[in-house]
Amino acid sequence: MYDQTKKHFRAERDAWERSAANESQLWSEESDENWELIQRAAQMYYSEAAAFELHLEAAKAGSVWCQQMVGWHYWTGNGVAADKYLALQYYHAAICGGSWIATLHYARLLYDIGRHDDCERVLNDGVDCGFVPSFYWLAWFRHERHGTRAVREEVRPLVEHAAKAGHPGAKDLLTHWMATGRLRLRDIPRGVLMVVQDAIASANREDNR
Repeated sequence: MYDQTKKHFRAERDAWERSAANESQLWSEESDENWELIQRAAQMYYSEAAAFELHLEAAKAGSVWCQQMVGWHYWTGNGVAADKYLALQYYHAAICGGSWIATLHYARLLYDIGRHDDCERVLNDGVDCGFVPSFYWLAWFRHERHGTRAVREEVRPLVEHAAKAGHPGAKDLLTHWMATGRLRLRDIPRGVLMVVQDAIASANREDNR
């Protein structure tokens, strides 16, 4: 049950980030040939390798969206042998083409291979441009790296900004920190209230389904 809840939360967070990015714009700029390849790949759920080949073909033909998808294939090993360094190359190409989602994946992969300073530089660029998910991930990784109360207070404005904009991960993180006293003790009552409000909202959503 816990794993399913966690999986659902991640899917909700990722969907929110994609809605905040420029995915629809990238799709609108696809050539007819690349759009056909993308649609064919979407139907290849029974063959991960076939989907990868179609994404790769479109990426080589200039599809920015497919460049970040090929990066995902290489990072996860979905349909092709995993290769984090090839993943970085394709994510970087997608970033150069204007993909905001690629910046998030690129930063997360940089952190995964231990290039923490590079990860923060990428996310700082996103913060400077006002891309809300970058606020959350910069705070998240800086806290993962250091994990102190001082760092939580340092990154709190980043988390609050993202939470105010509606980022599910930021709202959850801020609520957790406040309710468990990981920030200031006087924040605990407000954090507990936020937990109760979230539980009521979640129950209402279930009732309305």
